Parts: sequence; structure tokens; C-alpha cells
Amino acid sequence: MVLLARPGGSFNRAILLRTLDATTVEAELDDDFHRFGVTLHHDGRQVLAVEGRSSRYPWTSCPLASGALTALKGLAVGSHPTDLYRHTDARRQCTHQFELAGLALGQAARPGRRLYEAQVEDFAAEGRRATLSRDGVRVLDWRFNNGFLVAPPALAGTPMASLDSRTLAALPPEEAEARLVLRRAIWLARGRWIDIDQTATAADLNLPGACFSYQPEIAGKGLRRHGSERDYSAGGPRLSNKEMD
Repeated sequence: MVLLARPGGSFNRAILLRTLDATTVEAELDDDFHRFGVTLHHDGRQVLAVEGRSSRYPWTSCPLASGALTALKGLAVGSHPTDLYRHTDARRQCTHQFELAGLALGQAARPGRRLYEAQVEDFAAEGRRATLSRDGVRVLDWRFNNGFLVAPPALAGTPMASLDSRTLAALPPEEAEARLVLRRAIWLARGRWIDIDQTATAADLNLPGACFSYQPEIAGKGLRRHGSERDYSAGGPRLSNKEMD
């Protein structure tokens, strides 16, 4: 694995959720490494179907994961954002489409739109800063270092590894949803140090079973899609409340 020396910037991710009508929600994400979308269909009570879209992704195998979203059929509309992790095995899904579908499930219980914007610093001696805004309002502002949160004071000393779906299930839905979005951005941010274009297949990253494309029977067949990365340090992903491009 070839490591990159970044001059100092940030990982950026935007997620836009839109309630189209009484039975349809669209969700889209854009970040340094991915551009995915899902459309969730429901009857007001439960999920009827979920369709995935893959626009920009690291491996040729990624779009094949859309079929696994059928496992979400039957989940209750407006359920807690951690419920889908107990409904099916997330490791057999595209992580990003799967988590987008979970956010769309929450959006199905409310009208309008919701925009999340996450940013994670590359470097900071006092602890890297990670922030999350919802519809333009800052809702989380964390610092973390060596695997632990160091700020805000109420969370200082919390292991980053404890920010999982089991722990977050105890929180109110809105708070759990925000933490799920930011913890994923923090996890992904480390990819900015990896020169993934020097790999041939998903197997070369040695992340067995982490998601659909890293399953042992798939990883060796997922070829690298060179040039799929972006650096949004200067401006951030281009999703807005006005449109999804």
C-alpha cells in the first residue's frame, strides 16, 4: 500500500435527502471517493423497494451491490436509524448505499429536504477536527486523536470504536443519525493518505469482509477505477438544497 503525503486539507462529504411524494424518497451522497444515490419506495408503513445508483466509485464491483438492497424490504418507515444494521448484514452491502437507504428511511417520515455536510481535517496537533452541519446549522463539532474523542468535554475519552450502531441505538433518533453520518466521514477520511490508484483490485487493500466489494469471493474481481477520486478541500461537494446534479 502506497501512502500519500497530503499538505493539509480535509475530507468532505455531502448527503442530500429529498421527500418526493407520499411514497418516494431520494438520497444522494458526494465525497472525495464516492458518488452514490438511492431511491426508496414505501407505502407509508414499510419499505417496498430500494433502488441504488452508482455514479463514481473505487471498484468495478461496487454497482453490483445494489441488488443487496432488497434485504431492506419490510423495514418500518421512520424507524430508528440504527435499526437497519440489525435487519440485515451490513457487510454484504455497499456501505454507502446501505447507509443512504437508512437515512432515506428516516426522511420518509418527514416532508421536504435535509442536507448534511461533513468535514474532517487532515492534520491538527491538538486533535483533528470533524464537523457536521444539517441544513446549514452546525450540529456536531468534535476533535479526536489516537482513536479517542478529545472534545467536546462531555465526550472526551470516548473511544471512536464505540460509536457503533449498538451504542448509538440508545440515543434519540436525530442525535443517532447525526453521529452515524459523522463517524462514517471520520472513518473514510483516512483514505486521503492512501494512493489507491497504485492498487489493481479491492483485494489489494486487505480489508476482508468490510463490505460487498471486500468479500473474499468478490474482492479479487473488483478492478480499480483509476481517477475516481476528488479533493474537495477548497470547496466541498456540490450538493445543495436547490438541486441534485
